[in-house]
Amino acid sequence: MPPTKSSDKIFPITTFISELPPDLIPQSLSPSSKNDPVSGRLVIVGDVHGMRKSLEALLDKVNFDKSKGDHLILVGDLVNKGPDSSGVVDLAIKLGASAVRGNHENAVLNAAAEINATRDDLLRSEDLTGNPAVLENPAVDLPGDNVRDLETPDKSAATTTTGATTSHSTASVLSTRQLDWLAALPLILRVKLPHVPTSSLGDTLVVVHAGLVPGIPIEDQDPHAVMHIRSVVCASGDEAGLLPAEISGEESWVMEWDRCQDSLASKTTVIFGHDARRRLQLGRYAIGLDSACLYGHQLSAVSQRYL
Repeated sequence: MPPTKSSDKIFPITTFISELPPDLIPQSLSPSSKNDPVSGRLVIVGDVHGMRKSLEALLDKVNFDKSKGDHLILVGDLVNKGPDSSGVVDLAIKLGASAVRGNHENAVLNAAAEINATRDDLLRSEDLTGNPAVLENPAVDLPGDNVRDLETPDKSAATTTTGATTSHSTASVLSTRQLDWLAALPLILRVKLPHVPTSSLGDTLVVVHAGLVPGIPIEDQDPHAVMHIRSVVCASGDEAGLLPAEISGEESWVMEWDRCQDSLASKTTVIFGHDARRRLQLGRYAIGLDSACLYGHQLSAVSQRYL
């Protein structure tokens, strides 16, 4: 079975890998006491998809408090399909959250570029003719027309609009500041963990949207795969190693990732989203957080204090 291919364009990447600043990484225990936890947690949240109310409810449930040192990390797909993509981005900015680019951020950024290019072409046309230019499809630039209110979603929600129409609708309601924030997100966020002998996480925590191909250094991962992978397949012919596949396959890429990490002295744990069909995934060295919030299930998060 060959890996699936996609013609999705990758919006220009400004940062491939970002390191979480050390001052945002809480220590498990304070140096002065083995019993008093240091205030502050990393709270890593799965795919929100414009469900602002669900995100607010989750942060309230875990008593998220930025003033006490808590730091929010989002695994991508903050936007699209749900009713309030703009509100989700605003909340992330307000809380000083970190995030990685998902395939839906990428699609929205491409849609925004297409809208701007169309608008520029129309303005140039108006300058040349002296007559106001008229859009062939004015609805493209109207906000929100094709996005259903999914705060009480059903299983048919994903089929109400095409991906392209949804991305254009989302792009049209996001401000330049919000789009710039999304465009600056890295594809990979790396967290150097403090050494804790009892921790099962290893030395490094990596946050990505979809996943990583086992056996390939993080710096050499394919950007498209980082945003789309669900499974891996063995390379055919003389090629060695694994190739990413977007379809679910018999096994998640997580299974092979765990096998690969078992053979390494320095372990890397990956936290990701994207795979709503499999819902929560709990591997030894990978945790999948897309619990299909968009389709009526609860939004999921994992806290650094409880890992």
